[in-house]
Amino acid sequence: RRVHGEDMYAKDSIDLLQNSGILFHNLENDGIDTLHFAELLMVSGLVLDPEVKWISFHSSYDFGYLLRLLFNQPLPTEEDEFYSLLHIYFPVSYDVKFLMKSCKALKGGLQEVANQLEVQRIGPEHQAGSDSILTAMTFFKMVKVYFEERLDDQQYSGQLFGLGANAKG
Repeated sequence: RRVHGEDMYAKDSIDLLQNSGILFHNLENDGIDTLHFAELLMVSGLVLDPEVKWISFHSSYDFGYLLRLLFNQPLPTEEDEFYSLLHIYFPVSYDVKFLMKSCKALKGGLQEVANQLEVQRIGPEHQAGSDSILTAMTFFKMVKVYFEERLDDQQYSGQLFGLGANAKG
């Protein structure tokens, strides 16, 4: 893990995104200001609302980044404080990688799991829109096949793969 400015990141993840065509220097010069993005997200109705369901894949860094933007302060150093913030801003969230722990037949990354569930990708891999729709379609197929179309929010909502007790598969 490395730190850029105040932000921690995984070099292998950045390399993967750059190799997939993401031009970070363009985003830095031409992208939306992060504080403006946080303001837009806060007033969008997508956060702080238990009626909105967030679906993700292995997303502890993603939620950490969003929480840091929305909270506009460094992230808490204690995991329980982090989870408290997560539950406030994202009251209902599902991490497909965490759900996989209850589906012994499913293994691998997002594309591998989608392939196992026979979910077709739309668009190029490692691009936000394509990865987002694949995550959603994989989630719904997984819930249908492995959870009889019902998830227990008490057991599965708000859990992030890779943190605390969920640190290992």
